[in-house]
Amino acid sequence: VIATMRDLRKKEKLEEAAGSALGRTLSIQRLDVCSDSSVAECMESIPGGQVDVLVNNAGVGHVGPVESTSLEEMKKIFETNFFGAVRMIKALLPPPPTPGIVFNDVYSASKFAVEGFCESLAVQLLNFNI
Repeated sequence: VIATMRDLRKKEKLEEAAGSALGRTLSIQRLDVCSDSSVAECMESIPGGQVDVLVNNAGVGHVGPVESTSLEEMKKIFETNFFGAVRMIKALLPPPPTPGIVFNDVYSASKFAVEGFCESLAVQLLNFNI
């Protein structure tokens, strides 16, 4: 098992929780899901190069009204929460099958993001009779 963290300076709690598994069946490695090179470096360091299970749990939280959140802030959140997950999945996917299959993944993901955003916003706007 490999546990990954963007900042290894914060690994003490994870090491404590790992107990005797640390160094035997568990290792901790640096991985920044916002960096192509960090993902590639981590993938290259995996013994045998095989990953059986990926837990995509990197995330950045944010609480606040949309009207006071800049697009730059939103982009940073999406870079970790969405594109970080996509980056990891792409690093582990096998080569694509033969051409002829219609792929609609990116379009669908972008539209689901809009749907989720609008549904969440609608709940908030009810408070203002909008």
